[in-house]
Amino acid sequence: MIRRAALLAVVGLAIALTSANAAATPAADPYSPVMVVLDSSGSMKARDAGGPGTRMDAAKRAVSSMVDGLPAQARVGLTVYGAGTGSAGSEKAAGCRDVQVVQPVGAVNKPALKAAVNRAQARGYTPIGQSLRTAAAQLPAEGQRSIVLVSDGEDTCAPPQPCEVAKELHRQGIDLHVHTIGFRVGAAARAQLACIAQTTGGTYHDADDAGTLTGVLGRVTEKALRHYEPIGKPVTGTNDPTTAPLVAPGQYVDTLNSQEERFYTVDLKDGETLYFAGTAIFPRGNVRDVEALDIRITGPGGADCNKRERQLHTRAKADGGSLSTVLRWDELADGTSQSRTCDEAGRYTLRLTRDNKGTDRVPVELLVRVEPPVTGGKGDPEQAARVEFAGQPAGAGLAVRGGGSFNEATTLAGPGRYAETVYYGEQLFYRVKLDWGQGLAYRITYGGVPDGKTVNVATSLFNPVRDEIDSDTTAYTGNTMTLPYNGKPIATTRVMYLNREGGAADIRKMAVDGWYYIMVKLGAADGAGGVPVKIDLAVAGTKVNGPEYNTVDSTPEATPSETPTSSPSSTPENGSGTASGPIDGRATSDDSGSALPWVIGGAAGLLAVTGVAIALILRNRRPLN
Repeated sequence: MIRRAALLAVVGLAIALTSANAAATPAADPYSPVMVVLDSSGSMKARDAGGPGTRMDAAKRAVSSMVDGLPAQARVGLTVYGAGTGSAGSEKAAGCRDVQVVQPVGAVNKPALKAAVNRAQARGYTPIGQSLRTAAAQLPAEGQRSIVLVSDGEDTCAPPQPCEVAKELHRQGIDLHVHTIGFRVGAAARAQLACIAQTTGGTYHDADDAGTLTGVLGRVTEKALRHYEPIGKPVTGTNDPTTAPLVAPGQYVDTLNSQEERFYTVDLKDGETLYFAGTAIFPRGNVRDVEALDIRITGPGGADCNKRERQLHTRAKADGGSLSTVLRWDELADGTSQSRTCDEAGRYTLRLTRDNKGTDRVPVELLVRVEPPVTGGKGDPEQAARVEFAGQPAGAGLAVRGGGSFNEATTLAGPGRYAETVYYGEQLFYRVKLDWGQGLAYRITYGGVPDGKTVNVATSLFNPVRDEIDSDTTAYTGNTMTLPYNGKPIATTRVMYLNREGGAADIRKMAVDGWYYIMVKLGAADGAGGVPVKIDLAVAGTKVNGPEYNTVDSTPEATPSETPTSSPSSTPENGSGTASGPIDGRATSDDSGSALPWVIGGAAGLLAVTGVAIALILRNRRPLN
């Protein structure tokens, strides 16, 4: 029996370590799928006043330029309308059905896309409404996806009316955004195209000449690729706590309607700490600007644990984006619960509520992490001093492409300067790996742009369990400016486990090693373009001893989930590698090295059979009570 128990313990540890190592694998699809819809109607034969050739020639050059700039991981297709028939009255019936998918949405094939657009000839009618239905049918049934529509006029085939089709798609609850570009359009066409974009949470842009069209199409398509795409194993919470689904550590996806309560349960052992988070994803054009996400916890037998977490998003309608609320329950670890039954092992129930007086349903990511008890040393003592810049980074910076979510955050692999273009309405994420004993500091500089829009800008720093450490926000008016606005960088102390024991609230959030997340946001505005951004990053400190977890008796059960994406363009050597520790769910090379090589190899084989994947991460927030 002793040998059998020891074998099971070793296999359990191997599964935990190997599952953690799997987290370093980049996600297969870091970008949202996009269908480009191109107008090939007869009016596109008109001469382009802003350049040589016709409007169609200008559109072909714009699409070719856009294709050249697509990232290798993009999934983009092409649909054209009006290319297969003429514009005579006798051809109208056929012309209004003339919508052709010339390149399906899939792994980007640049030569095929260019060849397809070059074959298109401007000839027929303008069935915009029908083209939207066709394009939407080509996109996946779930997840963030977008249509980018280029037209030089209004629909000539209604019904269906294009804006009614947009409303029809939105009512279906699919997370589909339509971005529209009006190429030398009049007032009626502009109003129609703007209505399509506004209804679906997309953006409308004017393009008055060939050069503008080329720039706008590239920027809009790139923006469409970078949405927050919810990731996780499907789960449906119930409205009755007695029938709530049991969720193991991992990442899940559910949906929430306005004022809706959803219940979930988690089993906890003695000494464990729970992190439970909900991240709601809002499209632009949401019902209300003010959104709230609320979490409460009850213990075994329905005992009220007297803990609630609630967070607000005050620009959900204008800017879209995401909102996370995280509840941390550690009374089983320290025994300080006000309710005696809430410091006992057993089944705990989490209630998630979305507070919004609307009718729309939005996706929500659920993150469940369970931290094992510390049965040995707690590591080196806390480090209260904040990290500072040793010298101001200089130069243009290393070009990076930010991810649209925590799951797709782009790795900033070491100290230095990074360069990015953030488009209006985007919320982008980057991650920095910190071992025990390391810390970071950063600042964001928004560059000046001609005719820049007046919008809000913001940045936030989150720890590996998605708890917001610090943030800053202000107005951007098109002039160069830096966040934080007071000139001081947003910074951590050195990361130590003992930071959680007393001290300031923000210091307690610097008690987990792993991936720290930087969010950069540029508010939504009508019009094309983006803003150049520089991210100056300092990383300081050397790795020290961390806590000694009981990973054998309290190994979290893994569930299928996706993992963050590492940007191939982020290549500085200092600070690279995977994060460690059971909270983040990743292991360093030290964790998986020579001590147990045969265990890791055997567990990898077992995982190949069982399909066990890594459980992602959470953050905690201070309770309201």
